[in-house]
Amino acid sequence: MPGFHSLLRILIAAALLVSAVSSMPCLADGTRVAFDLPDVIECRDVTPKDFATVHPSLKVIEAKFRISARFIAGAESEVVDFLYIVASPDRKMRFQDYLPNTTLESTVADDQIEIIDTTENDKATEASARVGYKALGLGLSKNKGLKKTESSHYKQLAARALVVASGTTDREHGIFFKLRPSKGASLEGAKEFTFLATVPKTWRGDWCTISCAARAKSRGFLSRSVVVPAGVEQAQLGMYLAGDPEAGKLAEELRDVLETHASVLAKQLTKDGDGLLETMYDAVSPQALSGYTTALCGIFRCKNVEAPKKSDPERKTLEEAQKAVLNVQDRLRRIAE
Repeated sequence: MPGFHSLLRILIAAALLVSAVSSMPCLADGTRVAFDLPDVIECRDVTPKDFATVHPSLKVIEAKFRISARFIAGAESEVVDFLYIVASPDRKMRFQDYLPNTTLESTVADDQIEIIDTTENDKATEASARVGYKALGLGLSKNKGLKKTESSHYKQLAARALVVASGTTDREHGIFFKLRPSKGASLEGAKEFTFLATVPKTWRGDWCTISCAARAKSRGFLSRSVVVPAGVEQAQLGMYLAGDPEAGKLAEELRDVLETHASVLAKQLTKDGDGLLETMYDAVSPQALSGYTTALCGIFRCKNVEAPKKSDPERKTLEEAQKAVLNVQDRLRRIAE
């Protein structure tokens, strides 16, 4: 049966083609985002008198910082969202408030839609029509038609889109800000963030991590749209109380150490970039449980780098960077108690 065998070969070839297409990677549009983070964070003591009376062993600090985002490639229209997470690795800070709060944006002015319903009711009964027609035949021009118009004028709240979602993570030891494209503002550029946190009364400084991630739409084969990573960044920042020069110097020392070992740390972050992005979005998912602070605590994931082999200079360099960073972090940890 030559016809049957020819059909069978065609079906097999088609199946192989479908299999090959399904296994091909997505053809990304190339949207890439870069983030710029501060190097230190200055904090102010803003403890209310009533709070100090009720909680004599605690105080409230306020911190402000900026995060800048810029598009290296692609367009903002392809962005799904930006996610920023601030974490307190040692859980010395408990976040109480933050800005910006969750924000909804309306697509119309004044958050209201004006609606006017008009109904016309044309009443010309069969009897009146006949009378009019008959009257016309008698030379009397009179046709009675009743037309009633009703108008209803009211306002309705317009549907609003979520453009900023913010909240706490890990039992209030972290905060997150998820930004989505908005008609009223651009995701690109600098944004200011603020938080209030309770800390021990003797707190003079500490360190935290700020993690940033971006996701974008990418057009896959056969025009299928998928969500792919578009950028990830993380920084470990020294924090200090305003007016405390010793604490400020220690925070700057952490910055200097990180800059000294920037190349090896950036390389390590590149290796862990996808894992960091997934962890960030897992931390703010509806199914999230506590415990993500450890995963977001920094480039070393709060674990010791395994001992380097004699023939592994790269691993040795990474271990030296880890020791230098952890040494400063440990000293900051002491003034956070």
